[in-house]
Amino acid sequence: MAGPGDEGSPPSMTTSTGLRISGLAAGAGDIEWDEIAALPGGVTQAATVAPGAAGSAVPMAPIITLAAPAATATHCTVASRDGGYTASIPIATLRRGGWLAFALDGSPLPADLGGPLRLTVAEGATLCWNVKDVGELRFTTAKEPDSVPENPPH
Repeated sequence: MAGPGDEGSPPSMTTSTGLRISGLAAGAGDIEWDEIAALPGGVTQAATVAPGAAGSAVPMAPIITLAAPAATATHCTVASRDGGYTASIPIATLRRGGWLAFALDGSPLPADLGGPLRLTVAEGATLCWNVKDVGELRFTTAKEPDSVPENPPH
């Protein structure tokens, strides 16, 4: 990881395929695509954790461990790279059932499949926790407002 991050920093808003870690996290900074691919915990096919999903995915638990959120942090706001979509999710839920799809056939996950990074939360409270084009994980002491209603019609 490279570079500092602080609570309330803006989303990455770049064309990078990496991930910004910010907020209450000792490991704040940027994780590059190749670092995500090499995380411990194993790479699996996204379809095994989310029927219909494509590509390769890594569990969120090692990403959260790398981020090292403060003991007071309870939530992680997952933001799209453009900052237009956010979902504030309990850290325990992400650690237990979150997966980050990142690759298809050895290259970054294409945008038409929600890439380059796409979050899937198995057994999430809402489908809105499945965030496309993820750019930032921001660790906070409380739930932040989501960009969509809690239980929108699907």
